[in-house]
Amino acid sequence: MLDIPRNARVLEIGSGNRPRPQSTILCDRFLDDNYHRGGGQELVLDGRPFVVADGLALPFKDKAFDYVIASHVFEHVEDPQRFAAELMRIARAGYIETPSELSEKVFGWQFHRWILHVEGDRLYVRPRTEDSPFGRYFHDKYISDPAFAAFADAYFADFNVSYEWHDRINLVVETETDRAVRFNRYDRMLEVRPAWRVAGGRLLEGVLRYPLRLMRYFMKNA
Repeated sequence: MLDIPRNARVLEIGSGNRPRPQSTILCDRFLDDNYHRGGGQELVLDGRPFVVADGLALPFKDKAFDYVIASHVFEHVEDPQRFAAELMRIARAGYIETPSELSEKVFGWQFHRWILHVEGDRLYVRPRTEDSPFGRYFHDKYISDPAFAAFADAYFADFNVSYEWHDRINLVVETETDRAVRFNRYDRMLEVRPAWRVAGGRLLEGVLRYPLRLMRYFMKNA
């Protein structure tokens, strides 16, 4: 659970096609390109205030927000130190989520610039220099095999980086390109998602998405 105060002013950077329900203001760099984070799914514009902006130069005053969410954005930015500085400038606290080093080895995304992992209260980032040796094999497995998808989702803390910060982001930028995988080492226990809960959530999400896909199909073929 994110440590967001009640009635907090929450900015989500890179809200894409799955904005968090806690976010009060959404922000994305592009309105017509969500391929890298959403696989081509359309951005969600649901009535909440939406700002088009670059994460390296956010158009907000200092400490304008109580909390900022940046989910699956950090691995894309050109300058991680500048991005972290902007997050700390405009908010008092926040949450960063990215694929883990294990995810980058297993799945691999050619357009990612950085690999991240957590050790204690430090967020480590280093350049991504090689593609996954498995190509699209596990991407396709995740889409076609519910059992594999449930497994990957159940072990969320292994396949993702979850970093919550208050006051400052303890960022360490490394230049080495060691091919070994560094696993997350948290000081606190992260929430473990039971497989049944993950599978149920995926089923519900699929049911809710089906009418929308059907409507889009008929609109395109009308």
